[in-house]
Amino acid sequence: MRTESTLLELVVSVSEHSRTEAELIATVVHLVNSGVVRLCGNFAGARFDLGALGRECATAARVA
Repeated sequence: MRTESTLLELVVSVSEHSRTEAELIATVVHLVNSGVVRLCGNFAGARFDLGALGRECATAARVA
């Protein structure tokens, strides 16, 4: 079953059941990248590149 959702709706729904922020992010990424949830709105058709996310977080940590 495929569901359409905005990114905000998905994050809010998943956050109600997540214990940590890491669990929230991992779940949202899995649902979107696996195709279980298809994003609509501003992020329609988007996928997440965790490699790029890791590099951006590492760069931000060095700057801070």
